[in-house]
Amino acid sequence: MTLREAYQRIIDTCAQSAIVTGIESLLLEEPVLKLRAHLGTLAFVDVFFNAETGKTSFALIKEGQRIFGADNTRRWHLHPFDNPESHYPCEEMPFESFLRQVEQNEEKW
Repeated sequence: MTLREAYQRIIDTCAQSAIVTGIESLLLEEPVLKLRAHLGTLAFVDVFFNAETGKTSFALIKEGQRIFGADNTRRWHLHPFDNPESHYPCEEMPFESFLRQVEQNEEKW
């Protein structure tokens, strides 16, 4: 996926979400994309994508701590709500799926 495709996909997904209140571009310079999707004033989702390496990470942050995440630093793994410091292998997780899990588990954050 190209940087432009990843950016558009994330923006479109956030625009359709009832919980995303704003999007902040932190870095958009080939080959790296860093975005922050604000979820009100209490939490946000940090998004990282490197178009050259394919490295991708999503992290739900509240009060400066990751409380849920998914990334492929080596292979895809999940940092679940109940133990965000752990690593559980998972299938590739597109941003749409990650944000849907955040929405479905809103009571946990």
